[in-house]
Parts: sequence; structure tokens; C-alpha cells
Amino acid sequence: MPLEPLKIKNLLFYAAREIADHVDILTDLDCVLGDGDHGTTMKKLTHVIFDQIDTWNETTDLKAGLESLNDALEDVSGGSAGPLFGAFIYGMAEAADPEAPNTDAFIKNILLGAYDEFFVTSKAIVGDKSMMDAIFPATEVIRSSTADMKTALEKAAQAARAGSEKTAGMLAKYGRARYIGERCLGHQDPGSVTFAYFYEGLAKGYSA
Repeated sequence: MPLEPLKIKNLLFYAAREIADHVDILTDLDCVLGDGDHGTTMKKLTHVIFDQIDTWNETTDLKAGLESLNDALEDVSGGSAGPLFGAFIYGMAEAADPEAPNTDAFIKNILLGAYDEFFVTSKAIVGDKSMMDAIFPATEVIRSSTADMKTALEKAAQAARAGSEKTAGMLAKYGRARYIGERCLGHQDPGSVTFAYFYEGLAKGYSA
């Protein structure tokens, strides 16, 4: 079965749109824990995604498309969130296997690859109050799921959201938030919230 570029385009479009629709929330969270630029950075990154995938069609080479997307994202400036998000997309591009047996296998490959590259780059673990608190539980659902991809992505989105919500009770180990100590308690990590939106968008995009 040939891969379906439009299915992957939908995944990325909806994931980016879900983040872009909530940049004000991300900004407010980062004003408490960081320097307030997270929402602005994510707005830039999502606009790059929109621009890059706009021309994708049924004949798009998905690996080449993801590599081009990664190259474009690397040019976006805006604090640590940019390189970390870029690492996630780079991992997707590196794991894009044009010989995958079907589109669902391709999706699983790129999302597992995204996690691997993100982990190497960030070195964060669950409990550090970071993007990883959403990415890791979502990835574990996808890795272990024996259900159809629609169900796997929906459950991954739920896991990412639950992981993000838990960050409100954590002390930060990374970023500016680590300097404010217990004052960060009660506030969710904006990076984890970003990826909760990202996975929710993937789930929506799969069914679009």
C-alpha cells in the first residue's frame, strides 16, 4: 500500500493549528515561569509548518518534505523552545522510512523517531517539568499500542494532556523556571502544554 502524503499533511496541519490557536495560553504560562516568549516562538514555528506543507500533495516525497520542514524550522529564533521543537521534527525526518509498509507504520516510525531525537537533545526525563512530561507518556502509548492508529493517537493525546497537567505539581529542573523554586508550583510547564496540544492536533488530523 503506498504511503499517503495527504494523511501526514493533515497530521502536521492540525497539530500546528492546535498550537497556534492557543499561543495566548502558552504566553501566559511562560510569563509566570519564563520570559514570556514561548507563545511567540511557537507561533513562528507553526507558521513555518503551515508554509512548508502547503504545497504537499499526493505525490510528495514524505522524507524529503520532512527534511525540508526541518531545515526551515532551524532558521527560526526564539529561545530554547525552538531548538527543542526542531529536534522533535528532525527526529521525524530522520525516521521517515519511504519503504514503510503502510501509512500507519510510517506515522508510528516518525513519532518514535521524534521522541528518540528529542531525548538525546533535551536530556530531560519525566518529572523535570518539561516538554518530556507530555512527550514521553504519549510516545509510550504509541510504542505499545496494538490498536488502530486512530485509537492510538487519541490515547496518546490523552496521555500527553495528563502528563502536562501533572507538571503543575513539579519543581522545574530546566529553563528559567528552575530559578524561582517553589513559586513554579501550581503552574503547568508551557512546553508540556504545547505538546499536549500537538498530540491532540495529531489525533484530530488523523480523522480529518
